[in-house]
Amino acid sequence: MLHNQLTKPGLLFTPLILALCLLSFDSFSAGPPTIETLLERSYLDDYHSNVVFGYRIVTETETYGARYSGNHLRCTNCHLNAGRKPDAIPLNVAGMYPKWRSKNGRRNGIGLRIRECFVYSLDGIMPPEDSPEVLAVAAYISYISHGETIGEAPAGRGVPTLPDTGYDPNPANGKAIYDKNCTHCHGNNGQGIPGVPSLWGMDAYNKGAGMANTSKAAGFIWANMPLGQERSLTHQDAFDVAAYINMQIRPGDPRKSKLLKLFEAITGLAD
Repeated sequence: MLHNQLTKPGLLFTPLILALCLLSFDSFSAGPPTIETLLERSYLDDYHSNVVFGYRIVTETETYGARYSGNHLRCTNCHLNAGRKPDAIPLNVAGMYPKWRSKNGRRNGIGLRIRECFVYSLDGIMPPEDSPEVLAVAAYISYISHGETIGEAPAGRGVPTLPDTGYDPNPANGKAIYDKNCTHCHGNNGQGIPGVPSLWGMDAYNKGAGMANTSKAAGFIWANMPLGQERSLTHQDAFDVAAYINMQIRPGDPRKSKLLKLFEAITGLAD
């Protein structure tokens, strides 16, 4: 009966309409447009506007996330390629939340996870849960998580866990590795250059950030540094340079000393 109705003269469901429907289905099944495509569009609906705003916060945090940032780092300094590079703390993890997190001892939604990044990695203050910045970054994370399985970790999540080398990290060897491989981009004193983040000092991540964990920093360094020569360091070298970087002066862990954060601000040690 349905077939006969569809083929009756005068109905709108013609072969041309059928072809257009199939084309639309193919476009949908291929996934959403890329961020680069959205950036080229002259008009965006509310959802895609939020996605693009979230992308800009991730890639130009010092401009679009400045209200709650305490340093000049960008989210993409750790979440490489705007959170789209495997083994570089990618952001396609929306399907994994909410989940328990031992760092704060509670069940975290994606919003709280984003808010805490402002406190630790960006050494700033926690945005309200309904702030435009948090909602936009959440929209972006959800957008690039398209196609991932809810409840499962995506491939390349986080950073690689390096095997135990049998030796403790050696900061002295780490300094030699840093001087040879890292100063060109990050500077002799870890101060960075335009477009490259500070690794220590009062404009760097604080002691509560994920990168302040030597094992995590080592996995990131081994998988992603130096740029263009990824995985060229040995596992021990990665541990050593991570230990050297993390023994340098940086802002304190806000969980341990609220007075320290106030002192840093009052004395001008922090911007």
